[in-house]
Parts: sequence; structure tokens; C-alpha cells
Amino acid sequence: MDLETCYLFLTPFQSTSPWGNLLSVPPPKDAPYFFDLDIEFRTLEKRLIMVEQTEVTIHFQSLDGLVWVAECRYWLFDALSETAVTTNRHLQAQLKQLLQTEMHAQTALTEEYTVLLLAEAKPTPDEFIDHHAAILARLLRSWTKSFNRLEANEILEARARFSEHDLTVVNWGGALIIAEKSDFQSDIELFKIGIYQLLSYRMLDQTISHNLEILRQHVAQVRGIWYPWSNRTLQVAVEQRLSLLLDFEKIDQSLLLIGDWYSARLYRLMTEQLGLTNWKTLVSFKLDSLATIDGVVREHLVFSWRRFFDFVTVTGWFILLIGYFVLFFISLK
Repeated sequence: MDLETCYLFLTPFQSTSPWGNLLSVPPPKDAPYFFDLDIEFRTLEKRLIMVEQTEVTIHFQSLDGLVWVAECRYWLFDALSETAVTTNRHLQAQLKQLLQTEMHAQTALTEEYTVLLLAEAKPTPDEFIDHHAAILARLLRSWTKSFNRLEANEILEARARFSEHDLTVVNWGGALIIAEKSDFQSDIELFKIGIYQLLSYRMLDQTISHNLEILRQHVAQVRGIWYPWSNRTLQVAVEQRLSLLLDFEKIDQSLLLIGDWYSARLYRLMTEQLGLTNWKTLVSFKLDSLATIDGVVREHLVFSWRRFFDFVTVTGWFILLIGYFVLFFISLK
């Protein structure tokens, strides 16, 4: 059996001004009427390349002008064979290297995700998955090692059903979409959003950690009263906290999916599998730490200025006192 495969690659992307055409994202299947997506999709370009003797179509996009997305589509032939996993790993490794080189991406700050696409699964989607569980689990994880039935079932247990013949399996490494009439794109866009949020949390975490380190270094230093403006670096780091807080809230509220709609259930599975809740907790904790150090820094700044003005006051009184003594001795002559 041949499987169409979608390989997603995401990395931070900075643009001084929006470019590319604004893209109308297809609404998720069975979404609530109040669905509102506060994420700007822009299409950049489409390209056809050959990798490992396989034709790959790449659709480049940007999300909010912050993250660069490469949606790579290709066919994985004889996908249920033992050699399919190795073939797919080599192909995706070549794709990743090409995309990283093009975007000068940091290896430590990229995300990738594999989605297997199947229009029909007989006799039923569940039976098809159970019958081919071992190889499907390896394809989703991109692992060459074999899984026993228990391990394979655990990898494939997170499922969301849209209809009797439509089923989506979600794992942290990849997903399988079985959809009649090849209706894959809306689910793929939802996966992009989940991975985009994961990468955004990681980017926020990196920025907050950097600011915390700057604050800790400066708070630990002994400041002289002669250099009150030496704390300007601290002020800059503290002022960034509001921007970070707004970014955090935007990520947290950019997709409101509640209830028992298919799109909500699928997104909750993505949240669980990608560990978005854990990342949210971690970033929230670091923001609280930044707020605490913020308070310490502000007290430090106020104290430094207070000491400076006290010094100026004392110096002024001392000069005035000397002037009185000079006038006193002059009047004695």
C-alpha cells in the first residue's frame, strides 16, 4: 500500500514587514460557531523538488510573521513494508537538512511532525489500525526499532473520530488521518497550529531565560552610588516583561475550542501529546519568577536613586557649611 505523507517543519522566522499573500485557512471540521482563529497565515511560495528519487511538493507559509512552516507532501511507496520506516527516515533527514540550510535554522529550536494520509481503510479504520499497528507505530515515531503489540497500541491509542469512516490518530511524533474524499487539509492546519504553539512556548521560554539571566547577573553586582544609570540594562529587561506577558496570553487564547466538537477533541489530543500544558506551566512559572525579580530590581533602582539624592543633599549641606565658615573667618578680619 502507498501512503501520501505530509512532513511539517517549523522554525522561528523574523520579518520586518508582513510579506506573502494572506491565506484563508479552512475551518476545522465540526468547529463551534464562535470559532475564531487569531493566527495570521501567509502563503510564501510553492516548490517542487526531488529528494532521494522522490518527488516532493513543498508549500511554504508563515504564521504571525514569527514562524516559518514548510508543508512537504510526497508518496511513501509500499508504506507497510519493513523497509518503509528506514526509507522515510532518510527522506525526511534530507528534507530537514535542506530546510535548515535554507532558513539558517538553529537545530535546537525547530519542530517537525509527520502526518500519514489515507483516504480509505478497510474493513474499518479501527480494524485497519489494529491489524497494522506495529508498522504504523514505527512510522509515526520514525523509529527503526520494533514495537511489541502493547507498545504499539499505546502509541496509537489517542484517537478522534469524525464519522464512521473518518478517524485520526495522534501521537507526539506524528499522526495518521483516515478521511473520506481525502479531506485532510483542515486537520493538517490544526496540527500546524498545535506545533506552532509548542514552538512559541519554547521561544518564549528561551527569551524569558535570557532575561532572567541578565537580571540575576546585574542584581548580584554591587552598584556604586556614583553610577545610578548603570542599571539601564535592568530597566530594558524589566520592560520586556509586559511584551512577554502579552505574547503568553495570545498563545494561550489564540484558539478557543471547547465542548465535544471533533475539532475540540482533536486539539485536546494534540495538547496532551505535545505536552503544551506542561510548557504553559513552565513559562507561567518563569514569568512569575521574572515578576519577582522585577520587584527586586525596581526596589534596587529606587534605593540607588535615593542614595544618590541623599549623597547630593549631604554634599550640598557640607559645601554650604564650608561657605559659612569662610564667610565667618572673612568677617573676623
